Amino acid sequence: LNATAVFRITKAVLDQMVPRGEGALCNVGSAAGNMPIPNNSTYVFTKAGVNTFTESLHYELKSTGVHCTLLAPGPVREAVVPDEEKTIVDKVVPDFLWTTYESCAKDTLAAMRRNKRRVVPGPLSKAMDVVSTYTPRGWLSPLMGRFYEQMGEA
Repeated sequence: LNATAVFRITKAVLDQMVPRGEGALCNVGSAAGNMPIPNNSTYVFTKAGVNTFTESLHYELKSTGVHCTLLAPGPVREAVVPDEEKTIVDKVVPDFLWTTYESCAKDTLAAMRRNKRRVVPGPLSKAMDVVSTYTPRGWLSPLMGRFYEQMGEA
């Protein structure tokens, strides 16, 4: 459903935008969609699809007047969460690594105005983006798998 819905909605809006020769589209993928992550395979499967689909469209739409941007965030929330209300992710990811909704939205709108292919807001997302680009998957995947295994135990 996650990948199918993105495809269908994207097609529906592009069917209107492309003939008009203008518009902007932003699909929400994830920084996690850039790497294999054991213990989180279904999530990374759908997000990797959204990431590559959207980035491919960015290039396909270059001469149409329609902008296409991928938003690939990591953890986003509005405020520090009290201990008794923390989710598994809140417990594992330190507060300083989160980005706010407002910051994420500002970065995304700025990227869309400039027709950037991808926007990666927040410190953890940026770090994941760099690490997934330059670290061999044979090293990275087991580390990420252990991290996500801990999240399941938290």
